[in-house]
Amino acid sequence: MIYTKQEWYTPAEVAIHNKASDCWVTLNGKVRNLTPWLEQQMRLCHCTKSCSCAVKSWYCGDDCVENCACFKRGFFYCDAKRLAMTILAYAGKDVSHWFKGDEWIQYTHPIVGSVTSYHQHGPGYRQPVVPSTRWRPHNAPWWLDESNVVGKVTAKTRPIRITNTLTGSTVTLEVCSEETIYQIMMRYLPYNSHMLSYTWRYLGQGLCYSRTLEENGIPDERDIFNDVALPENMHIPGLLLYYNDDLTEDPPKDYCFCKEQHCLENQTENKNKNIDGFFM
Repeated sequence: MIYTKQEWYTPAEVAIHNKASDCWVTLNGKVRNLTPWLEQQMRLCHCTKSCSCAVKSWYCGDDCVENCACFKRGFFYCDAKRLAMTILAYAGKDVSHWFKGDEWIQYTHPIVGSVTSYHQHGPGYRQPVVPSTRWRPHNAPWWLDESNVVGKVTAKTRPIRITNTLTGSTVTLEVCSEETIYQIMMRYLPYNSHMLSYTWRYLGQGLCYSRTLEENGIPDERDIFNDVALPENMHIPGLLLYYNDDLTEDPPKDYCFCKEQHCLENQTENKNKNIDGFFM
């Protein structure tokens, strides 16, 4: 088995990254890891801090919260820390409604009457219409930085049932509708680390690893079930794994790590053509 980096993520997979030490958000279909950016933004605040501990001592408890004097004085944000705290509040969620394309959504400013960016959730990277000494420029806006992109969020998830006919074990996975069979194999990897010795079939037909479930003729019928008032999980399509008994062994998981998905798919497809010849 050749291992690769995950390309598509479900909303549930993004939602678990909801801490300051592990902060992900989704924006315009992209999954962004903002953990390094948060650490950098927190260092921009140079104000005198106050501790939230009831008893002031030389150490703080685990539930201590660091308060900035700027908020007590009525400022909306303290340098870039205000935006960082807002991002942290939306960790694991989608923030696409803050933007229109790559720019912030706009509104008519009530003071100057001009159209300007609506920064409800913190300062932007452009100078505001009304001059302010609190504004700080952003050299690299996080929403335009491609280095924090870890993948893409799926437009729709779907369940799939995978049955190993050799052992009789069945696993139901939530996968992305854009994922190929090979990428679904990566999700199934913790349950079977020797998958290349199996033939994957659906209703007796061979599957093409480089195609999605829909392209392999495996429909998602949940919308039809909803139209006739039936539960969505009434029927989950199942993939059957047949053991080939080829006496081969998979390399360790750190044997190969490549981001070029088409390269890995071609290698896998060519190898399996010689085994069973079931690719279309």
